[in-house]
Parts: sequence; C-alpha cells; structure tokens
Amino acid sequence: MTKFTTRILVLLLSFLCPIVNAQIKKIGVPFITNYNPKTYKAASENWDVLQDSKGMMFFANHFGIMQFDGVRWNIVAQPENRSMVRSLAIDKKDKMYVGAQGEFGYTVQLPNGQYKYTSLVQLIPAPSRNFGDVVQTVIRPDEVIFFSNEEIFIYKNNKINVIRSEAKFDDFFEVNEEIYVSDNIKGLLKLKDNALVEIPDSKQFIGMKIRKIFKTAAGLILLTQKSGLFSYNNNQLKPFVTKVDYLLKQSQISTGILLSDGYLGIGTRQSGLIVIDSAGNLIQHINKQMGLQNEYVTHLKVDTEGNLWVTLKEGVSLIQISSPLSKILDVSNAETKIYCSQIYQNKLYIATDNGVFWLDWEAYKKGEHQNVNFQHISGMSENVWNIGVFGNSLLAFEKNGVFEIKGNSAQLLAKTDGAWQGVIIPDHPDVLLVGGYNGLYVLRKINNSWTYQHKIKGFDESSRIIETDKAGNIWIAHGYKGIFKIRFKATFDTISSLEFYNQKNGFPSSLFLNTFKIDDQILFGTTKGVYKQDVTSKKMIPDVRFKKYLKTDSHIRLLKEDHQNNIWYISGENTGKMTQKPGGSFTIEELPFRKLRYLYIPGFENIQTTLNGDVFFGTQDGLIHYNTTKSKKYKSKYKAVISEVKSIFPKDSLLFSSRYDVLSTNTESGNHKFSVVLSYANNALHFSFASLCYDEADATKYEYWLEGFEPKWSDWNLQTEKEYTNLPENEYIFHVRAKNIYDVVSEEAIFKFEVLPPWYRTSWAYILYLLLFGVLIYTIIKYQKNLAERDREQLILNQEKELLRNRAELNEQKLALEQENMTIMRENLEATINLKNAKVASNTVNLIHLNEILLSIKDLISQIDKKNDFNTNFGLLTKINRIIDHELQGDQHWNEFEEIFNQLHDNFMQRLKNSFPELTPRDMRLCAYLRMNFNTKEIAPLLGISVRGVEDTRYRIRKKLQLSSEANITEYILNF
Repeated sequence: MTKFTTRILVLLLSFLCPIVNAQIKKIGVPFITNYNPKTYKAASENWDVLQDSKGMMFFANHFGIMQFDGVRWNIVAQPENRSMVRSLAIDKKDKMYVGAQGEFGYTVQLPNGQYKYTSLVQLIPAPSRNFGDVVQTVIRPDEVIFFSNEEIFIYKNNKINVIRSEAKFDDFFEVNEEIYVSDNIKGLLKLKDNALVEIPDSKQFIGMKIRKIFKTAAGLILLTQKSGLFSYNNNQLKPFVTKVDYLLKQSQISTGILLSDGYLGIGTRQSGLIVIDSAGNLIQHINKQMGLQNEYVTHLKVDTEGNLWVTLKEGVSLIQISSPLSKILDVSNAETKIYCSQIYQNKLYIATDNGVFWLDWEAYKKGEHQNVNFQHISGMSENVWNIGVFGNSLLAFEKNGVFEIKGNSAQLLAKTDGAWQGVIIPDHPDVLLVGGYNGLYVLRKINNSWTYQHKIKGFDESSRIIETDKAGNIWIAHGYKGIFKIRFKATFDTISSLEFYNQKNGFPSSLFLNTFKIDDQILFGTTKGVYKQDVTSKKMIPDVRFKKYLKTDSHIRLLKEDHQNNIWYISGENTGKMTQKPGGSFTIEELPFRKLRYLYIPGFENIQTTLNGDVFFGTQDGLIHYNTTKSKKYKSKYKAVISEVKSIFPKDSLLFSSRYDVLSTNTESGNHKFSVVLSYANNALHFSFASLCYDEADATKYEYWLEGFEPKWSDWNLQTEKEYTNLPENEYIFHVRAKNIYDVVSEEAIFKFEVLPPWYRTSWAYILYLLLFGVLIYTIIKYQKNLAERDREQLILNQEKELLRNRAELNEQKLALEQENMTIMRENLEATINLKNAKVASNTVNLIHLNEILLSIKDLISQIDKKNDFNTNFGLLTKINRIIDHELQGDQHWNEFEEIFNQLHDNFMQRLKNSFPELTPRDMRLCAYLRMNFNTKEIAPLLGISVRGVEDTRYRIRKKLQLSSEANITEYILNF
C-alpha cells in the first residue's frame, strides 16, 4: 500500500468514524487551564476522565474518583481497598463502573447527592481474585468488561466470567463495537462470545505495544508506544509515515483521540500532546514549554463544549481547542504586555515594554513552533508604544524617540521627549507627523529615508492619538482634556489654527475621549457611545448608525476598520466585529471575543488586522490570534448544580453533597416533596453551587432565589456560595442558575427543604396550649365562681354592716341634727334673750335717764314761783324745755347704748359703719332699732320724730344700702 493510500485512510476517519466535534487551531497555542494537585487537593496521578449526562467531570485519581463541577474538586468515592482508581466508564443512567488496583465495582449516587461504591470482587471465583490494576473498563449493551493485565472480567446478570492470560495482556481497546486485546504471546486478539479469537496474522503485532486503535472503512490505524503509527488492512500491516515520526517514537505514545476534520490527538509520555492532520503534518505540539503542566499524558477526553481534557501523571489540564482564539507563544520570550503588533515582510513584530521583537510568521503558521522564536531588535530596550509601516520603512515609536527597524536592529531617526505614534499628512506622502509626549514633530522623506525636521510651534499637548481627515485637519485626542482640531501652515512648522472641543461642545464628558477614522469619517469614542461633529452647528452629537448597534451606555475604547470593511470595536469590556450586509445594515459578533475581557492594557487597546484575515489582539497576557474561519458553538446548554448544603448551627452538618440536582425543575408545585426536613435549631443553611460550563469558569456569574423567604432573584454576581440564617418555619425552594461568559443562562438547579417550627410552635404544642388553656379557663371559671360566692357572702355581710353603719350614722346624724337644732334653738334663744336683755338694758338705761330727767324737771318745777312771777316762771319753763330738747337730741346716752348693743350683736354698729360710711348717726340708730326688730311706731318716739319721719329715714337708708325696692330692709339688717 502506498503512502498516499495510507494517508487517505486517516482522512476517511472524519467521515466514517464517530468523531468528537472539536478541531484544534494550527496558528498559536490554545488557551490552557492547568489544575495542579494543590488546586484539587488529591494525588498528582490521574489515569482516566469521563463526563456524565449532566456535564459533571470525573477523574480516576490515585486517591479515588475525583469530581469537578467547574468550581470545586472532591473525592466522591473510593474502592473498598482504598487503592488507586485506574479506569472509569459510565452508562446512560450515570451508573459509574470503576476499575482500581485489585478491585472493581460500581458507584451510584444516593438521593442526598453522595456516592456509594459497591464492590463486585465477591462475585469473582476465588482462584481469580489475585489481579493487579484494572486499566480499562468498557460498558457493552448487556455487559461490563473489566480488563487487567492478568485477567479479563465480564460482568453480566450479576455474574462474572473470567478469561485468563497465558502470560500477560498488554492492553485493551474498544474500537466501535469491537474489543481488541493485545497479548504478549498471541499478538492482537478479538473478544467474541466471551472468548479471545486471533485475527489473521495476529502474531505480527507481538511486541508492538499498541496504545490506541482507530477503525476506518478501509482498515485499522494503530498507535504504538515507541514505533509510531501503523495501518492494518487486508491482513497487511504498514507504517503510517508522519512528519513527526521521530518525535512520536522518541516521546512514547500513551493514548490518542480522534478530533474533527481528521485531526488526531496523540498523548505521549515525554512530550505532552501532539496533534497531526490526516496527512501526518504537525498541527500542534503542546508540551510543558507551551503551557502544559506535565509531559506525561495518560488520557484524553473532549467534553460536550468541545474542550479537550488532558489527564496527566501530575495534574489535569483543560485545552480549549474549540476556541477561535489562541496565543502566539514563544518560550524564549517572556514578554506578555503587547502595545502593538505588525506584519511586515512575512515577519510578525510586537511592541513591548522592553523593545520590539519579531518572528518568522510564515514558518509559525506552518506549525513550526519549536524552531521559530521571537528575536529582539537591538537598539531599543524601553517602552515601544507603536510600530507601523510608512512607505517602505518600518518605524517604531519609543520612549526616546522614533526608530527605523532594519533587519535585527533599530536606528534612531529622531530623538524626542517620547514618541507615541505617527501619521502621514494627507496629500503629503513625504511628510510624517509624529505625536510626542509634549507636542508634535515632523519627519520628511528625503532620498527614500525619513529625516527629522523640527518640532511644530504653538502646540505642546501630549499627542498619543492622532487622526487626519480629507480636508487636511489634524484631530488629536487627549484622554483627560478633550479633542484638538489643528491646521498647519504650508511649511508645517507652526500651528495656523486650533479649535478645542470638550463637554461644553456636546460631548457627554471631557474625560476618556478618543478619535477614530472609519470610512474616511472622523468619529469620537466617548463614555456614552460614538459621537461625530454636526456639520451645521459644529456641535458633537451621537452617531445614529453606531448608536443603533453599540448603544449609548458604554465607553467606546476603540474603533478600527479592517481590509474587508469590517469594523472592529472595543466597547466597555466587550470586543466585537461589525460586518456590513448588502442592505447597509450590520451584524454584530461579540461572543468569540468574550475571553478578551479584562485582558487589554487600559488606554492602550490595540487590534491589528491583515489582508489574509488574521486578527491580532495586544493584551496584558500576550498576543492573541483570531481565526475568522473557525466556528464554535457558543449557545450550548449546560446545567447549574448545587454542590453542597450545610446546616451551620449548632455545628456544621452536611445535608447534601456532590453536585447533584435534588429534584427536577419540571416538578409541579402542587406535588413538591421536600427532600430535607430540618428542625428549627438547624434554620441556618450554607449553599455552595457551581455551573457545569468549564469555558472561563471563573467568569461565570450566578443568581439565586430562596423561594418562601426572598421576593425575587438576586443580581448576577461571581459568588458561588450563599448563606441564610434565622429562617422562620416554612417550606422553601432554593433556586440557582448560572450565566457564562457568552451570556448563556444555564438550566436551573433547585433544593427543596422545610424548616419545622420550634417545639413551642408545633401542632402538639398548640394542642397542649389548647388543653392548658382549657384547664386555665376552667380554673379561672371555678376560681371566679368561688370568688363570686365569697364576694356574695362578703357583700351580704358588708351590706348588713353597711346597714348597721348607716343606721348608726343616721342615728348620729339625727342626734347631730337634734344637737344642731338645739344649738340653733339655743343660739336663737340666746339671741332673743340678748335682744330682750338689750331692750331691757336699753329701757333700763332710758328709764334711769328718764328718771334723772324727770327729777331734774321736778326740781325745776318746784322752783316755779307760785306767785306766778311770769318772768321767772317763763325762764324756768324755757330751761325745762331746753333740757327736754337736749335729751331728745343728745348722744350721751346713745353712746352707752351703742356700746352695749355692739357687744350683744357682734359689733354690728362698727361693721355697718365700715361697710356704709355714708350712714348718719340717726341712720345708724334706726338700723340698730331695726336690728332689735322694732317697728316704725316703736322707733318714732325713740328717735323723737314722727312715723312719717321714720319712713323717710328708712327710704334714705335703703338707698345708701343700695337695696332694691323689692328687698326687705329689716330682713337685710337682721342678716347683716
């Protein structure tokens, strides 16, 4: 068979074999994520890997079955003898069969999420139980086969049949639906009907140490440990020659896997992973220098997302072979911060903090990574911000000025105070304008060489971003001030005009402004989208075309047009490509570039494109290449999982573990059966969760919701744990879902549980409370009855006492009333007696005085001359009359009466005089007589006036006392 025919066999693999849908890029090195033993906290050796129906990854580790959910690693099960796990296989129901050292069995997942291992060794006949590592485990439609170097164990109908080797088996292979066994004595055998059958010319395979077999319609392809690749067809064994035979033979093949498009991934013991195409050409060689953490590959597995999992003698690596992005790596160059890149004369140049480096791009694209290295351009060793082709010259703009690169060295063209970049002035291809740290500089092309001329006067601002328009205007963006629009004089040595634009001219902010030229139009990147200048008003306004696609809520950091008229952009943290459709509209593509988030150098974002469609992104993590022809499925479905649920108090208690969906999200709410019932003392829970999406797992965001406690979902965040404390008694459902870097939301995972009320709020407690309440009510009623009876008896007694007391009080009141009446009567009697005494005293005084007067009159009468001496008698009569008048008008006896009267009548006269000072002595006398209850007729002779006079006096007194006509003056005087 010719070499051409054998190569065609490999080519047919992509059409005739069940091949994993994943293809690795030829240019650059795929993104690799390494998980070392310190990360997964288990043994360094890993021998096998598989993925269950939910997407969970499992690894055969020296310590047991190791599980990875995208966030956490766990040893979930171990063989009974605690030996290392060498092989794994899983059926459609996620029942996992395990091959270990001197042990094999199966593992199933319990309802609480944990795994239970069941050994099958007890089913082996006793003489066959002494075996070593079970290096392969294969699941057939009705049986499971465990392979060791000593014996083959066929598990069927809960029985085990044993096939022993005369010497030792070398290896075992499942090829489509057939089982091949490499025997050290008989060569290559086929397992058929529980027996090993030799294939034609089987002995020619003795000693080949076959490590993997793939089947095509035209025969078999064999991977041997030290002899490279072979094809077997029509009983003929032929070498399959590749461009890397020496490498394969020297590195010792350990395993292999078929990739799409006929690519073959070959794992080695000493050189990591080698990928070849159907013609045997090298596509990739990923070893320790290229980012793989160990050279010894033990197994290869492509997951449902198209990622290649590589188990190693030390660690696990994830190679993202399905991504259209790859890193341009060179182990000889440690530069990772890339400010600019450029393809020039089939060489790739990169600008870094330590100068410019280059490599042979054509050789690199052919896969000659091992022999192609970045080489340093001598003459520059500091920050190079930009490199570009101007005419036939490659110029670099560095901290010390402008350099021209020729071969492996650089020559200083212009020493300036820092140079950012350069642009050709429109309509002047021989004039190069250079933006510097402190202004602008001019270089001219003289005799096909660039020559420094001068610094432009009138402008000293930092000019890192420069664009030119069709009218010859120069637009310069200053990230912290605004936009400058300038024009030069014809001599290009002085500024002729300058206009400045910032927030006052329509920009949303004066900060972080940028300027770009797209389709010969000057545009501006702002913190609120893309702006342009209105021709009429000269104001800065949002660009309607970009507003539709890039919105107005993101910072536009870069716009760049490629050779196919696509527009590349960096908006906020997203990178994308706008492709124009025939109608003028655009399609937006962002998902392939989500890996670039947070990788750019802030303020120095750069994208370089080539005529051939190569796209380079300069980042803090090196130069990244994009293959526009490679596609990847970004909308693949995946699951979120709840990793663990722990009860925090009174101590950590594991309720659920091992990344398992407790209940299906399709369960109807009316049929919820809560899987976990917790006492009130365990009402503080800690949830751990993850997503079974392994592409940039660290960037996956989560949202969660505890139904029954929270009203809605949380915000998206990177948190993979959530804690709840003091949950009241209720039925709860914890929901969680993930969103990967491609904004695909996972299937929801839930955990249902119930928190019981505390004992004092349980149904039994309420029944007890009801009984106690009944007893309490009965006791209260009984007590109230007794109390009412006592109160009634006491009331009767009190009423009797009250009656007796009332009677006694009545008697006392009656006695007091009688005493009061007696007192009143006594007082009235005393008043009457006093009045009578006063009258008697007054009459006595009057009588005495009258007697004295009468004696005086008698004495005078006795002196009347009997001889009727008229003059003498007349004189005596006159004297008598004068005495009578004097007595009638005199106050001498009245004063004596008043003194006695006041004593008897509580100082009546003095009180009356004080109250009514306008009363005359006659008025006072009349009032005294009224107080003594004399009538008018009795008062008239006492006052020596007529009854009419008494009435007049009474009338005057009434007025002085201000009594109304209806008032009784006598009653008033008596009560005064």
